[in-house]
Amino acid sequence: MLDFSSLFGWGRKIRGYRRRWDRLREKTLKKPLPARAVLLSKEDQIEQNIAALEERRLTRGERARIARSIELDLAEVKAMLKGRPEEFRQPAQAPAPEEKKQ
Repeated sequence: MLDFSSLFGWGRKIRGYRRRWDRLREKTLKKPLPARAVLLSKEDQIEQNIAALEERRLTRGERARIARSIELDLAEVKAMLKGRPEEFRQPAQAPAPEEKKQ
């Protein structure tokens, strides 16, 4: 008998998240260092959320909240991958404002 939960349930959705995360991870590893460090830290957070969906029993509300945050984070990482590496460089520290002498 065919198991419909594997075709239409949360399991399929979670596998889709894992697959998208994995593809973005491979693209991230090809980026230069400043961009790669930022993207890898973001992807580590996403991976923890995906693992929570896979391993823990959650209420529908919790599952939906985590799934939505995963979708938003994956879209953000995808947009960041399309950006230029110069955008990831740390901005130069602005000099501290001088105190006014009175």
